Amino acid sequence: MTLLVSSCEKMVEIEPKNQISSNVALANIGGYEALLNSAYVRLIGFGYYGRNYAILGDVMADNIYTELSVANGRFIGQNANQVGVHQDIWGTAYSVINDVNTIIASIDGITDPRKDGVKAEALALRALVYFDLARVYGYEPTSVAAGKGFNLSVPLRLVPTGGLAEAQQFPRATVAEVYKSIEDDLKASLPLFGSGAAASRFRLNKGAAYALLGRTYLYEGKWAEAVTEFDNAMNVANTGARLATAGNYITAFKAAPNTESFFELVLTPATQLGGVTGSNESLYSYTHPSSYNGISTFGGQTASDELYALFETTDDRFKMFFKYGGNSATGTQFNWADKYSGARAPYADNIKVIRFSDVLLMKAEALAEQGQFVAAAALVVQLRTNRNASITGVPVTAALNSYIQDERRRELFFEGQRFFDLKRKALGITKPAKTGINTLAADDFRILAPIPNGEFLLGLVKNPGY
Repeated sequence: MTLLVSSCEKMVEIEPKNQISSNVALANIGGYEALLNSAYVRLIGFGYYGRNYAILGDVMADNIYTELSVANGRFIGQNANQVGVHQDIWGTAYSVINDVNTIIASIDGITDPRKDGVKAEALALRALVYFDLARVYGYEPTSVAAGKGFNLSVPLRLVPTGGLAEAQQFPRATVAEVYKSIEDDLKASLPLFGSGAAASRFRLNKGAAYALLGRTYLYEGKWAEAVTEFDNAMNVANTGARLATAGNYITAFKAAPNTESFFELVLTPATQLGGVTGSNESLYSYTHPSSYNGISTFGGQTASDELYALFETTDDRFKMFFKYGGNSATGTQFNWADKYSGARAPYADNIKVIRFSDVLLMKAEALAEQGQFVAAAALVVQLRTNRNASITGVPVTAALNSYIQDERRRELFFEGQRFFDLKRKALGITKPAKTGINTLAADDFRILAPIPNGEFLLGLVKNPGY
């Protein structure tokens, strides 16, 4: 945007020197692409996908134990589910939404063959961010009962706000209204995307949009519709993502993109990690012990004993764990996970927003919910075969429902999904024994994040209990 401002300097001399009007900055496709890039950059902040959203779902559930002796104060409150300490994506999420709202509202006014692709990404990005907001600050359509009838989600802002004069305060929409908006955006994006097979997986694309639509249907309990969209997502015509072969789970995580990624976010060290503070706040630093690989960290987010015990030693995913002390190889040994290994660059692991195995397991879940246990079990067997895990004992009865959730835990640990899986299934939030905290009931008010106080003062209804 700085380049756009400088190149158009003479055009905006009659306007205030500290701003540039949208009709100048967005006069061509370059302006819209710059604004879309701005939205992506917001996503990789440490408070959103760049760190917190990637692992807090494990910290606040049972996959991570925050080792107090080495955590340097990081995530202690979240691991204990303290009141008011939760995900906090509100401000960043609505900034992304405003960026893409501007694109969606006006890009049809230019003539350029690339505009459909930019608009498709903007629509899918708005859907993704609203989905994130909806499951952080509200209940899911299938688990509203957990909130004892509370059915408010987040405000729907679908038009751009260009400045204070245009600012409006919208009330919280219902859960059903927000999920309907997410569906609408994803469906609108699909015809605008080009072929997904060769599309960059570092940006939202057709296969990812299908996968996100399937996930939305899953959360809504629309099982048959979810299966259809997961099949569309995995179709080779729509994505280049494929399930990693046996022995290559760890290798896939070190690649960019991951073999399995429908969509992953690129973390750029120059953008994210300026100065020592940036590196100390990275996913690598939070999930690795200090002095391991000779790198100083603020690591304290260890794999819980319960998670560690879920694996067979032959399972490729088990090989992602290692034992190490807090600050040296000697002394008390903790369980650590190497999903954010720094293989690309120190402290700069890409974030896998949605992977093939996740989609495969969600399809299995949707099939099992329809009583199609044999077909669902076949997908679980496919995944476990590709992970060098045993396939004996995979049930073909109603017991498969619980088995799939355990398999999701084994597959997606340290990827932020565990808390939301427990929440949407109304199972309560289980905790590592070391925390000394009992399972949070499905209707415990701490399961929802608090609405920011500033928004409450402007008139938004608080979540129950706060």
